[in-house]
Amino acid sequence: MQEARWILVVAALALGPGARADGAPPEKGSSPEQRLAGFFGRTKGITRLVPASAVWESLLSGDGRYVVVDVRPAEDYAKGHVPGALSIPIDVLFRPENLARLPSREKPILLVCQSGHTESMALGGLAALGYEPWVLRFGMIGWNEETTVKAGSPLQEGDRVRGVGGPIEK
Repeated sequence: MQEARWILVVAALALGPGARADGAPPEKGSSPEQRLAGFFGRTKGITRLVPASAVWESLLSGDGRYVVVDVRPAEDYAKGHVPGALSIPIDVLFRPENLARLPSREKPILLVCQSGHTESMALGGLAALGYEPWVLRFGMIGWNEETTVKAGSPLQEGDRVRGVGGPIEK
C-alpha cells in the first residue's frame, strides 16, 4: 500500500500541478504547461495526422468534422487552398483577434501548411492554449494531385508525391 502511494506521488510530480495521470484535459484555469501535459498525455506524444482522403470525404459528406485553418502565408493561400479553409498565417495566428476567429476549444481544428512542418509548430501552440488541433498529413503536398519534392543532395532527382487530387479554392 505504501509503495502504491509513493508511485502516485512520483507520477503527480512528474506530470506537474494540475495535470492528470489519466490524460484527461486539465481543469479550466490551468497553466499552458498543464494543458500541454494533458494534451501529450492523451496523444502519447504522437502527432495527430489526418490523411487528405479523410478530409476530402468529410467535405463531400458535409459533416463539418473539422475547422480547417491554413497557416501558410496569405499569398500561398490565395494560389489555392482546401475548400472552406480559414487563412490565418502562423506569424499572426496567436494574436487575440485571430484566436477569436477559431471555434470553441472542443471543436477539432485541422491545421494545413505546405508540407506539414509549419502546421506541426502551430499544433503545439494551440495545444498549450487548450485547443484540440490535428494536422493534414503532408499538408498541401498530400492534398494536391501530384507534386515533385526535392530533398537531400542537389544532384538527387526530386521524388514524386501523389496526393488525393482534392479540389482547391482560389
